[in-house]
Amino acid sequence: METISAAVIGQKINEWYRHIKKLNVTDAEMLRSEIRQELDMMEEDEQAVLYFQLMEFRHEQMLEYMNLGARKVNKAEYLRSVEGQGRKFTGILEYYFNFFRGMFEFSQGDYITAITFYRQAEKRLDRVADEVERAEFYFKMAEIFYHMKQTQMSMYYIMLALDTYKVHPTYLVREIQSRFVVSGNYVDLNSAEKSLPHLEKALEKSHAIKDELMIGMSLINLGNCYSSLEKYQIALDYFEEAQIYLKSHVHMRAIFYQLALINFKMGNDEIGKEYIQKGIEFLEKEPDELFESLYKFLVSLYTKTLCLDDLKDIFKQFDDIRGYPYLEELALESAEFYTERGRMEDSVYLYQQMVYAQKQIRRGDCLYEH
Repeated sequence: METISAAVIGQKINEWYRHIKKLNVTDAEMLRSEIRQELDMMEEDEQAVLYFQLMEFRHEQMLEYMNLGARKVNKAEYLRSVEGQGRKFTGILEYYFNFFRGMFEFSQGDYITAITFYRQAEKRLDRVADEVERAEFYFKMAEIFYHMKQTQMSMYYIMLALDTYKVHPTYLVREIQSRFVVSGNYVDLNSAEKSLPHLEKALEKSHAIKDELMIGMSLINLGNCYSSLEKYQIALDYFEEAQIYLKSHVHMRAIFYQLALINFKMGNDEIGKEYIQKGIEFLEKEPDELFESLYKFLVSLYTKTLCLDDLKDIFKQFDDIRGYPYLEELALESAEFYTERGRMEDSVYLYQQMVYAQKQIRRGDCLYEH
């Protein structure tokens, strides 16, 4: 049997990774299958095998993001098996291992550990020659800093990524996603109106490539933006349209949550309750602890007699680095609600909880050092 050089396999894995980054599921699946078959004919090269195993892990992350994962992979166990006992990553593989591990920890909500691995990857970023690959790293850094409400850091990295993606039209999906992050940062900077051009461009480009996931995500982001501007009817329209494109996707739990919240804000309590029920039913099929807590919050604040103790119990579930941005928003929402009902002493406590969350978020500044 004729052997295949590791260099040829390496080039195919590079091509496979390009399709993964562009979310080209069909092409990525075809290349993975082809490379799997050729590995048995490849000349012995442990680094090439490690590269393949790392890319398999990244491939599964893509499928999970696209809500296409046919099987649940224990990613933590897989990474441990790839790392192996006594194995040492060298060169570019050291970068990929730390980068992919950071992505995994981020997906698990462990932001501190994710930042630690991203920092290790950044130390090896000079080994990455391809500017699009560096943009991928900048995008992931911007993403985690956005979720940690480290807005200036997020904006710095996302603009680096966006500048690259805009001149590489084959990475249009990443450009669209980068505009989402830019938009979210503007909202966090209380400049939501500056988000709109980015989101409108994202929606336009999503329709141009007929990507239903990106169309739906563009509509969700537009809904969030108009909600922050207190233009609630426009926000409702965008969230309702998003349902058409996302249907059974996991993002439906966020859509139902926002539709319930906005209807309650508008005084449409019965409609709000209907969306809470839809969200809870969806969570029975797609469980998620974060959203379970968010729906408990809606039930407690809007459908029950005012009971601060219930809210205190719910807030405890957000008392960690992943939860502080949510705690800030929920505490503010609750404080305004209690103020409108003349419960001033309770509203003071709730404002204090908001300030507490803000302080914890600011402490996250020390997690990243240049």
